[in-house]
Amino acid sequence: MIFNMDFTVENFENKIQISVSRATKVGQMIVRESREERTKDGAGNFLFSPHPTYPSLLRADNNYFLIEGSIRLRHDWKEGDNFSDANKDDYRAVLDEHLEYHNSTYSDGPGWCEGTTTLGDTPCDWKQSPLMYEPDCYQTTLEILETNTRILCPMQHEGGWSFEKADVAPGTTITATKEGTDCFIFFGQACNVNGTAVSKNATKKITSDSINIENVSTKLCRLVKIYK
Repeated sequence: MIFNMDFTVENFENKIQISVSRATKVGQMIVRESREERTKDGAGNFLFSPHPTYPSLLRADNNYFLIEGSIRLRHDWKEGDNFSDANKDDYRAVLDEHLEYHNSTYSDGPGWCEGTTTLGDTPCDWKQSPLMYEPDCYQTTLEILETNTRILCPMQHEGGWSFEKADVAPGTTITATKEGTDCFIFFGQACNVNGTAVSKNATKKITSDSINIENVSTKLCRLVKIYK
C-alpha cells in the first residue's frame, strides 16, 4: 500500500469514520497493490461485494468522493485476476450509466484503464457515486492532479452503509431527506441548514425527516449523504 496524503479524521458514534484529505499536492497518491489490501470493517471482514450483472466488477469498498479539485483513477490487472481485457466493455457500460462521467476523460490499454475527473461547476440532485463499482483487479491508484484537491473517505465500522451525493450551486438550496436509522451529511463548502450556519468540511447527523441546505459559499458545494 502506498499512502502519502494527510487526512483529518473524525469518528461518529463508533459507527462511521469521516476522513478528509488536507493540503494535497499534485502527484500525491493512494495505491492499493493487492487484493488483500482491500478495505475491511472493524471486525476484519472485507467490505466489497460483486456487481449483480458483471461478476468481474466489485462494489467499491473505499467509498472515495471527490469534494474539490481533480484526480486520476487507474486500475491495473494481470493474469489470474477476476477482471481482464475482455471485461473492459462491461466496466465502461457501468460508467456510462452516469451522465457526469461523460464529462471526464477515459482511456485504456492492455492490462489497464484510467480516467480523470474534475468537480466542475454543474449542480445535480442526489444520486449514487459514478465510481460505485470498479474492476476486481490487483491494483488501483488514485492520484491528485490539482493542488488542494479534497477527497472524502467514509470508513465503515460495520458494513451496510449507503452513500449518495449532490452538488449545489452558490446561492441555491437543496432538500436532504433522512434515510435509514443513522443519517449523516458531509458539507463540502460553507452552508446554512434551516438558517443555521454549517462550516466547510463539517459532518452533521440528520435527526428530522428533512432539512433545507443553502450553499452560502462562492463555489459548487458537494454534499455526501451517509446512511444505514
